[in-house]
Amino acid sequence: MLDIDDCLQQLMALQGVHGASLIDFPSGSVIGAAGRGPGSIGDAPADAADMIHATMQTAAFATVGQPAHVEDIVITAGNGYHVMRLLRSDIEARMVLYLWLDRSVGNLVVAQRQLSAVAAQISAN
Repeated sequence: MLDIDDCLQQLMALQGVHGASLIDFPSGSVIGAAGRGPGSIGDAPADAADMIHATMQTAAFATVGQPAHVEDIVITAGNGYHVMRLLRSDIEARMVLYLWLDRSVGNLVVAQRQLSAVAAQISAN
C-alpha cells in the first residue's frame, strides 16, 4: 500500500523545499501535507484548487486536446516557486501535488522531475 507521507517526504528531501502536499483539487481538501504551504496555512489549499480550476477552464486549454494534458502549473512569486503537478490516471484525476520551493536555494527543474516521479508512484498505486 502506498504511503502518502513517504511520498511527501521524498519531495521534502529536495534542497529548498518549504512544503509539499497532496490536494483533492475539486474540493480543496488536503489529503496529506509536510512542511509549510497548503495544508498548513489557512485557505492555501482552496487557493491552489482555485488556481487549477482557473487554468483548466481557460480558452487556451479548453480548445487544445484534453484538459488533462496540463502537467504542471508553475507560479513564480517573490517567496519562491509554487508548482502544482496534476496526477494523470483516471482515478487520480482529482489529485494534485503541490510544492513550494525557495527560489534562491532550490532548483526548479530538479523539483519538477521529482514531482513527476512521485506523481507516477501515486498514480501507479
